[in-house]
Amino acid sequence: MKTRTAVLVLFGLVTLAVLVTLPAFAGAPADRSLQAGQFSTPTPGPDGKIIYIVQLDDTLWVIAARAGLTVEQLRALNGIQANDIITPGMKLILGLGGPAQPTQAAGGPPSPTPPPPTATPAFGTGELCALLFDDVNGNSRLDVGEPPLAGGRVSIADATGKVAAEFTTKAELDANGDPQSQCVPDLPSGDYNVSAAVPAEYNPTTSMNVPVRLDPGDTRYVEFAAQASSAIASGAGGSRSTGLGLLGLVLLVVAGGLGYYASRIGRRSSHSLR
Repeated sequence: MKTRTAVLVLFGLVTLAVLVTLPAFAGAPADRSLQAGQFSTPTPGPDGKIIYIVQLDDTLWVIAARAGLTVEQLRALNGIQANDIITPGMKLILGLGGPAQPTQAAGGPPSPTPPPPTATPAFGTGELCALLFDDVNGNSRLDVGEPPLAGGRVSIADATGKVAAEFTTKAELDANGDPQSQCVPDLPSGDYNVSAAVPAEYNPTTSMNVPVRLDPGDTRYVEFAAQASSAIASGAGGSRSTGLGLLGLVLLVVAGGLGYYASRIGRRSSHSLR
């Protein structure tokens, strides 16, 4: 009997708990309203403010969650204190956006598409500098102490072959005592061929035609070298002849030694046959 009474009491308590909690779950539309598709963010008004009208059963937490805000941010936007309550019909600011843009009426003419910007061609000028120097040692490089060579001719022609500048070389030094290049400023950017001719008593030791690409603002330097004909005949040529003579003498000595060695072997062979 006592057991049956206890069971009935327990059943009554469980039933009472269900009846008390069921209305709370049934009256929680706020949680269901958070589901996707049940809330659309209002569009900004003419002043840029995004306004939301409080609905029945709304709470600050639910509205903030819908708008992607924290409760503190929502309160700060609307000046709501911790103890303040909200009521249906209240207007709450959810954020500040740009003013609403007017939309084009259906069937209206399409807005013209602006043409894409065109690249601005690069125009400008540059400077070409050329130097003709006396290549004393004939190594085709400008070494310390080798002077500039006067009396040569330098010609600068563009891509079409038209001569853009031409001058006679001078034996000038700069402030440091180095050979001074002669420059032609304000040449239009483009491709050029720089050529040189040496004085009659000299022979070139470098190429006398150099292609150059001149970009806007560039300063390009070209060097040409020539050696005196007398230096080739006496100095450089003489040393070369001397070297060849010594090499020939060494070859003669070696050939003589090989001949003597061959003759000795031949004698030994003849003695052994006897």
